Amino acid sequence: MMLARAFPVVETLVPMAINQDLKAVNPKPGMTSSFLAWTLRGTARESLDRCSEAGHGTKALRMEDWLTMPFPAPPSEEQVSIAAFLDRETGKIDALIEEQRCLIALLKEKRQAVVSHGVTKGLNPDAPVKDSGIEWLGDIPAHWEARKLTAVARLESGHTPSRQRPEYWVEEDCVIPWFTLADVNQLRSGRFPRISGTTQRISELGMANSAARLLPAGTVILSRTASVGFSGIAEIDLAVSQDFAAWVCEGRLNAAFLLIVLQAMRPEFARLMMGSTHQTIYMPDIEAFKIPLPPEAEQAQIIDHVATALTSIDALTDACEAAIGLLHERRAALISAAVTGKIDVRESAKILQFPIDRARARRFVATEIIERLAHQTTFGRTKLQKVAYLAEAHANITELAGCYLRMPYGPLDQPMMDEIEAAGGDTGILVDDKHDGTMVRYRPTGKKGEHAADLRKWLGEERFNKLDHLIMALSDLKTHAAEAIATLYAVWNDALIEGKSFTDEEIISAFFGWHPKKGDNFRADELPHWLDWMRRHGIIPTGSGPKTISKMGALL
Repeated sequence: MMLARAFPVVETLVPMAINQDLKAVNPKPGMTSSFLAWTLRGTARESLDRCSEAGHGTKALRMEDWLTMPFPAPPSEEQVSIAAFLDRETGKIDALIEEQRCLIALLKEKRQAVVSHGVTKGLNPDAPVKDSGIEWLGDIPAHWEARKLTAVARLESGHTPSRQRPEYWVEEDCVIPWFTLADVNQLRSGRFPRISGTTQRISELGMANSAARLLPAGTVILSRTASVGFSGIAEIDLAVSQDFAAWVCEGRLNAAFLLIVLQAMRPEFARLMMGSTHQTIYMPDIEAFKIPLPPEAEQAQIIDHVATALTSIDALTDACEAAIGLLHERRAALISAAVTGKIDVRESAKILQFPIDRARARRFVATEIIERLAHQTTFGRTKLQKVAYLAEAHANITELAGCYLRMPYGPLDQPMMDEIEAAGGDTGILVDDKHDGTMVRYRPTGKKGEHAADLRKWLGEERFNKLDHLIMALSDLKTHAAEAIATLYAVWNDALIEGKSFTDEEIISAFFGWHPKKGDNFRADELPHWLDWMRRHGIIPTGSGPKTISKMGALL
């Protein structure tokens, strides 16, 4: 898509049609597709600089600009060397980026755990406890109260003055800060945001003729529509739109403590959200919120403790994000230098290049999986495909180049399976398919491990070790478990690719929304076990790897 904020370049693996927002480039004789793809990635900045208005405020790379853009054209052998060099070196960088993302995911979970523990258990692990009577809260220290939030804070919502009344929107009269969905990004970090300004303002006349109210500094705000569940504290007097709930804390409730409580309630918000495309927590549910209420002095201690702990976690998160930024810069610079001839990779390619194509990559990985898992009585086509998907998505074996559909039994690339089975005899794999609807089985033939040296040489130690760990972790699990893990991984990873942050409850909900028949084989109460298993074994998505699709048309 040639848009100003995105320049993805992919090599297509299946025939497809494209719409007007995409450009297809077919290499002519003398130009290899892999080198051309790397060249386009390496010249992305120059391409984006050529973007011009295409109407409706959208920038696009016009066809005439595209056709006049110069591209390097080294000899074919050198193109192959450059592409192989970039495949290898960017793979190393991508692995480092994945490690940083994995650490960020773990830090995020740690952060949520610190917040939740602070407002549900307090700071004294030896304090006697009692049942709070609140499902999301569970047991709380016996000397705490469990109160309806509206009993200790004044609940407010907001409104939008009528857009049909221009006198409400006279620019020089609009002086009252007005917090709307345009400002929700201020809340997304979750780092106890302090709201000191707004994108929009309203007039006193507009506020007087609407349900909007001026709320004092110290008001705690929660987004309840579209971007649901983000919270912050106002440092200024302001009004809010109807997309927010707001509490003015009174008496014994500290606003900062309420903010921590609201952040701990994120899983509960996921349960309360209603609507398919425009999700909302409705005001009757918000009015029913119940919270823990420690003594005021203990609230202050919890606030200080949580803030101190989160400062360390956030510093580590910032360091990881900075490292990712530097690695992306390094990656872009490496690509640009290689495709423009600023670095000579020919000798490196001669020494290190391992000739691998998609078909060979698939055969090698399938052979390794089959040799190590074929002893299982339930091992067959389904488990092979699930492990192959995880090998690409988690072990970063991108050469598998899968195109995974969301099928009842998890991610499936049927052409990949057909290709593996068609070449089985060439790699010492025997396919036992009686074509009678029974399970397809595989068994290795020839000398075991003949492929191992080449596999390790191709993957390198880091990816080989990841694949080894993955297969070992799955070796004792039945196909049913492998299906659960692969689907949970795909659901979670797809969400991260889309920039979403899913709770466990949201992952499980999306699991059953994966395919209409997904609920036939699984119960909701067994999936938390497999999410826990994934975390214990370090098989945690980072938002890299292939995104699954519901149908072929979703590729466009």
